[in-house]
Amino acid sequence: MSEHAQGPDATEALVAESSSYELLKRRLSDLGGHLQRKTRALNDARLAEFGRAEQALIARTRARTENNCIARDLVRIGDVLLFGYNVFIGLRKETAVADVFGLYRLGEDGEGDLEAVALEGSFLDDARFTADFRELYTYYRQASLIQLRVHQHKLLAAFQIGQQATDLRVFRWNIGPDGTLSYIDNRGERDIALPATHDFEWTQTTRENHVGGRHPHINILDTVFVETVGGDLTIKIENNTESGLGIYSEPVEDKSQSLTDAEVAYARIGSLILLRIRPYRERDERYLVFNTRTLSATRIDAIGRSCIQLPEDHGIIFPGGYYLQSGETKRFDLPAEMRDGLRFKRMLRSPNGEDVLYVFYQPGLGHYALFSYNLIEKSLSTPILCNGYARFEDGRMLVFQAEGPEPTRNHPMQLWQTPFASDEHAAAHQEVQGFFGRIGNPELVRGIAELTGITRAVAEQTP
Repeated sequence: MSEHAQGPDATEALVAESSSYELLKRRLSDLGGHLQRKTRALNDARLAEFGRAEQALIARTRARTENNCIARDLVRIGDVLLFGYNVFIGLRKETAVADVFGLYRLGEDGEGDLEAVALEGSFLDDARFTADFRELYTYYRQASLIQLRVHQHKLLAAFQIGQQATDLRVFRWNIGPDGTLSYIDNRGERDIALPATHDFEWTQTTRENHVGGRHPHINILDTVFVETVGGDLTIKIENNTESGLGIYSEPVEDKSQSLTDAEVAYARIGSLILLRIRPYRERDERYLVFNTRTLSATRIDAIGRSCIQLPEDHGIIFPGGYYLQSGETKRFDLPAEMRDGLRFKRMLRSPNGEDVLYVFYQPGLGHYALFSYNLIEKSLSTPILCNGYARFEDGRMLVFQAEGPEPTRNHPMQLWQTPFASDEHAAAHQEVQGFFGRIGNPELVRGIAELTGITRAVAEQTP
């Protein structure tokens, strides 16, 4: 089907050429500029009181292992780093704990090699754990470590023991209030499970949503209308079955399908309506975002793998990018091996309420993509791509990337400064009194973000 009909375009042209429109646009622009200056001044005053840690690379370091190995994951337990890897044993009869785990400390300056910590006397030296570990490699000689995780006051170490990714054996330790670890058992499969890939529910359309006519379509919330008949998938914004014209179209494989043949579901998120469409006899589903503000449709298949709502009704984030309620969208060109397998793992807010970290994880290969979203700028920083990360109380984050499939003894790492300190660390190092202190930084961030959104809407006005 063709794109826009000529009517709306002609009307917009007439409005844009009128002197009244130019006058109103100029007045609104002046008011928007005044609001923008006031908002910036307020944000500068807020930063002067509360400060902000920018995301930045601050040091490079590395971990050395006794054997050539392929690094798998990294976590922090108190002041100790647990580094997990897989070693090719060869003719050796037994796999020891030290062949899979290493303990390290980060130097004060973060430079040079990580300091190795002895396993003797540590939580990895527990008799019950070592017995279970020995049993694991006795019965499953091809077992391999695939993930380390700290979750709900537990340390989890997951091993794949079969051909399927779900064939797991998960060791778990309890982390006490003082940071000490005590071994629990090797049955933590439920604890290691990832959260839902989507934080909303899809609603499947039924025959009650179908509207017959010369150009039939599916009515979704009396707002957007979808059909896959006539050789293409068409998105319309008018409940008019006499015309097949729409705002978006793309071809389908089976050109003879009827309205009932396609599978269509939707989800309403603020001013966005997400569409999940599988045309007749097609293997893959197509995902589109319809924006009720801009009356536009954008295809984003990545939201099918995982999709989470941004805070304060800003929009959605998916593996590789985001889509805002304003219609602004951004996508990052991820490496080929990460494009199809990433899914949501966790969300972390900074103490000041200004930044939110979204962690996406690829279970099979162990890749991480760390996306930092700023509520005031409504922007997503270039993601940190890694194979493991450990976050410190002060917001520093140590990450590593496995250097290809070949085993090595040297494992380069990067130390980043991020805004994601713990709440306890932020409370201990920040005492703001007076007017701003009574309001609170998160509340100021929320207000400034809304004001910034208004100034953006003014600057991007259309007839």
